[in-house]
Amino acid sequence: MNALLNELHAYHHDVAKNITQIKELLRRIRHEPDAGDDCSLLFKKLEALHGDAERHHHENEELIRRALLATEAPIHQRVKDIERDHQAFGRIAGQLKMLEDTTKEARVIADTIDDFIKKYYDHMDAEENIFFPAAAKWLSDAQWQDIKRQWR
Repeated sequence: MNALLNELHAYHHDVAKNITQIKELLRRIRHEPDAGDDCSLLFKKLEALHGDAERHHHENEELIRRALLATEAPIHQRVKDIERDHQAFGRIAGQLKMLEDTTKEARVIADTIDDFIKKYYDHMDAEENIFFPAAAKWLSDAQWQDIKRQWR
């Protein structure tokens, strides 16, 4: 697989580790009284999913997606939806930040974050099983070099 795709895949692996920690914090918030410190840590962990690294990751994926759209490749609907997903994650980040500032009700926090995690995993699954293989198959060496020059 192309080195740039390997970099994206490694980022997904790191995000999955972070999400595992988030899920453990959610479990504690749901089932343990006095989980205020866990709640603060939870929102700090969530911020990592919306910081500069995440933004650059999505920008890099968009470089590849646009190059793929310019080929003769059959484009799966999930590949077409990736840009919309990336935009939605930005909106969700804002909603999660508002949630942190407006409620401390554990059930509301946990349910909202669980929904986000499901969407995030679905998104990563589509990228790794549909988008990345299509890019690996259809993009030329020249296209990869052009993408690499713009990579963040």
